[in-house]
Amino acid sequence: MSRNENVWTDAKCAALRVEFLTSREELFLYAKAIYFAMMWGREVNEKNRVLQEKDKSVK
Repeated sequence: MSRNENVWTDAKCAALRVEFLTSREELFLYAKAIYFAMMWGREVNEKNRVLQEKDKSVK
């Protein structure tokens, strides 16, 4: 499984734990929102890591 498939699986599992979703469509949309938030967070973390490596004053 690729990294993105693992994130998608995690997002679906997180969406299944929510009690207020009433239809399959809501579940899919909620899982999709969680997936995009997780992917965005990974991107931000990677950018921060690169910036910290370049900035020697932080260390």
